Amino acid sequence: MAEKNYKVNEAVKVTYQAAGAATGLTVTMEIYDESGAKDLVNFPDVTMDEIGTTGRYTGSFTPDAQGEWVVLISDTAGGKVIRQYSIGAYNIGTIGADMAKDSTVAKDSTVAKDSTVAKDSTVAKDATVAKETTLSAVDGKIDTLDIKVEGLTVPPMIG
Repeated sequence: MAEKNYKVNEAVKVTYQAAGAATGLTVTMEIYDESGAKDLVNFPDVTMDEIGTTGRYTGSFTPDAQGEWVVLISDTAGGKVIRQYSIGAYNIGTIGADMAKDSTVAKDSTVAKDSTVAKDSTVAKDATVAKETTLSAVDGKIDTLDIKVEGLTVPPMIG
């Protein structure tokens, strides 16, 4: 099963960097659903907004089904770029937080009355219990990397 970085019915934020950090462009994001179809009724093209005058543009879409979704972004200066998004029933980046939020201990849980601890068992004086548990995915760690590209001549890209 492929790693799912985005969840059904949650907005996927897309950031586009225009070639040479060009400002004042009209940038359009076309959305292709999990079947590969361009469904203009449910997913019309998105005109992306420029962030200040940085040459970076942002927009979003909200997938309604699991699968591989594709966006094609183009700008009025001729830049084009494509990216695929893996959509699932969960977002791998939030699994730990979701588990912590949902985990509870039954209020009526008790220790059996006849259970005993061996008389000669001891607990080390310096033993501690972690106050927080951190979960990390072995098969996929999501790292976000910000790269300053202002002033550089680069091809268009998606962040």
